[in-house]
Amino acid sequence: MIKVILITILLAFTLLAQAKVVFQDEDAVRAFSTQDVEENLLKAEEGDVRAQVLVGAAYLYGLEEKGVEPDREKGLYWLTEAANQGAAEAHYELGRIYCQGMEVDKDVVRCEEHLTEAAERGLRSAMTDLIDIYQLGDSDLGIEPNEEKYLYWLEKTADYGSTFSMINMATTYRQGLGVEVDLEKAFGWIVRAVELDAPFSHREAARYFENGWGTEQDFVKAYMFYDLASPGAHENREKVAEQMEEAQVEEAIALSWQWQLERNSFVPSSNGYRYQPDVSDREPLFLTSD
Repeated sequence: MIKVILITILLAFTLLAQAKVVFQDEDAVRAFSTQDVEENLLKAEEGDVRAQVLVGAAYLYGLEEKGVEPDREKGLYWLTEAANQGAAEAHYELGRIYCQGMEVDKDVVRCEEHLTEAAERGLRSAMTDLIDIYQLGDSDLGIEPNEEKYLYWLEKTADYGSTFSMINMATTYRQGLGVEVDLEKAFGWIVRAVELDAPFSHREAARYFENGWGTEQDFVKAYMFYDLASPGAHENREKVAEQMEEAQVEEAIALSWQWQLERNSFVPSSNGYRYQPDVSDREPLFLTSD
């Protein structure tokens, strides 16, 4: 009997450890709208965490095309069951319910607790909500801005691949917003954003090379990245060119062209290059923060 109990406890803990983002590789909206509610209800009663999330959402919001009327009590029950198994999506929905007072009284403690649980399990939407809450505060919930928590979640989303957060992290370290100024760390975040081809990252990289922020000043690379940025950055490119030799400008154009070829992503201005460089024998281009 003791052995059976221990095995049951072990299985429960294993399930909790594994349950994170349930719909990591699945379209959650489609799964919700196309679900077989009766079948999922049976699975939910057997402990299937995915089914518990779907049934909970169906009861909470209603699913008219499946004949399910909103039932707050049942919705909260199944989402709570899923949350108890560690489902990030369930924690997120519960957090939103208590944050917004959806059919319940607003509860700042439960709001923060559930959103934080969802975010810690890797749910990006929960992280983003916490960033917004802690950056500006929320007067309706009585939450004051919290710089430490804001920066914590900003870095988390950057680590999870948010290029917007990467650029914001760079600005944070370059300007010393709540942290010590660290230009090398700032440049490191720009490098990560550039490698993911983030919007505005090329212009930012150009500024770092032009000014020598966290890296050696390099007008060739500054010209290259201004060239890769939107046409609005080309005025900056020409100002940098004024400080360069013609051979350096040609090298910068060659680097820009090589970058575009390697990534099969071309800027309109490339059609107007003074010459079309042969870059076939060059080593692949990578931007590093070393």
